[in-house]
Amino acid sequence: MERDIPKTYDQKTEDDIYRVWELSGYFNPDNLKGDPFTIILPPPNANGSLHVGHALYCLEDIMIRYQRMRGKKTLWLPGADHAGFETQVVFEKKLEKEGRSRFKMTREDFYKEVYEFTQKNKGVMIGQLKRLGFSLDWSREKFTLDPKVVEVVYQTFKKLFDDGLVYRASRIVNWCTKHQTTLSDLEVVYEERIDPLYYIKYGPFTLATVRPETKFGDTAVALNPEDPRAIDYAGKEIDVKGLLGDFQMTVIVDELVDKGFGTGVVKVTPAHDAVDFEVWQKHANEIPGPISIIDQFGKMDLSSFGDNPQAARYHGLKVAEARKLVAEDLQKAGLIEKIDENYKHNVAVCYKCKNVIEPRVMPQWFVKIKPLAEPAIQAVKEEKIKIIPERHQKIYMHWMENIRDWNISRQIWWGIPIPAYYCTDCGEVMVDIDKQPEACVKCKSKNITKDTDTFDTWFSSGQWPYASLKANSEEDFKAYYPTSVMETGWDILFFWVARMIMLGLYATKEIPFHTVYLHGLVRDKDRQK
Repeated sequence: MERDIPKTYDQKTEDDIYRVWELSGYFNPDNLKGDPFTIILPPPNANGSLHVGHALYCLEDIMIRYQRMRGKKTLWLPGADHAGFETQVVFEKKLEKEGRSRFKMTREDFYKEVYEFTQKNKGVMIGQLKRLGFSLDWSREKFTLDPKVVEVVYQTFKKLFDDGLVYRASRIVNWCTKHQTTLSDLEVVYEERIDPLYYIKYGPFTLATVRPETKFGDTAVALNPEDPRAIDYAGKEIDVKGLLGDFQMTVIVDELVDKGFGTGVVKVTPAHDAVDFEVWQKHANEIPGPISIIDQFGKMDLSSFGDNPQAARYHGLKVAEARKLVAEDLQKAGLIEKIDENYKHNVAVCYKCKNVIEPRVMPQWFVKIKPLAEPAIQAVKEEKIKIIPERHQKIYMHWMENIRDWNISRQIWWGIPIPAYYCTDCGEVMVDIDKQPEACVKCKSKNITKDTDTFDTWFSSGQWPYASLKANSEEDFKAYYPTSVMETGWDILFFWVARMIMLGLYATKEIPFHTVYLHGLVRDKDRQK
């Protein structure tokens, strides 16, 4: 019998084929026998459609289909990520186009609108994944804000808190003045820029800085211990002429001072520089603590100097404006020795908006990372986890061995709220994942306030392998954990993979996956992914 071949391709053909595949039941491992083989799909962000890079999910589909044909009990579990900060940035751009702002909305209304936005996008993404023919088990699909997933995330946080591995402290953090939130070290990128380097007279010294506007927050002058001048000046006070009047400054000695920078003498501004904050912590008994002179919006705040008329000259100016004016005034006062107009250096900027990061000292939640990193290092060293390509193993080791405590709190409205409470009378910090405490466990006061921060999205997604399985059922967790392969882009080896290994080992006492398979990136003409 002859059949006419259609002149145009009917896309419905693929839909019909996929429907047959789904109805067959073979995407669901409950209908299969053999040893388990599990891949948890790296959940795409539920803030838009899939992009061309998601086509690389085909690598996982190949592995799953191959193992399924070999008779394995294969599970490929799909999901979507609420993507905290990323999604809030996308949604705020949408609000801007509509002439709206989240700051004119209640937190509850904002959250509701973003939730509806992500659910709509999630539905689109599921349709796209099906159109691509991926053999995912849709009966087990999960969202990182599903109540049972959040429950697992809270249990991990409570365990970390009870074990003394998570703490709240005022430390210097990366602050984005546009998005009004802290960022982790991994969310900060560095751009090479050329700026003036100012050589400022500081009593008997001349020191170099690219940020003369921060001099109002200086608490010390520092020398390297190998500097010959350290013998005469260590521990002494020097008289300094300044724009707000004459003042005295203590000279300290610390090996963190770079002898090769400028004149080898540096000013210490612990409220606005991460290295300076570290120096202050080591010399807290010798010099004053951090003096904040830049507010959350990136403007000068010299209110601590009272009614000093000269301080009022700079108060309220944006940092860039203040830098220019301070430099001009220093020159007029004869306090600048010279200016290097072509100083090349790296500047920390927000990875989303590219605004310059303003380090700030503020209370945040941190995870003590080294106790978690050590078993994660051993798991790779002992080849319990294999990283492919092998060259990334060396990169992983270097990063893990030099890791710093992780700031997991964000000042955004979209995400998983941190289940912490504070007593306003005694300052006691409490964590309760069930309900707000009725009274302070320390002083019995009933003046309790809720933490308004949310978790860094990588804290929740770092628990994805075991959280997604546990959220389905304890039976699924026992049957399919540890998973077999984690396949993802090499660029999130530290953002995500390392954190999954650390949190997985901590929470379950087992590795989250046996193999890490890292693929390359799909880039545009400007080499942006």
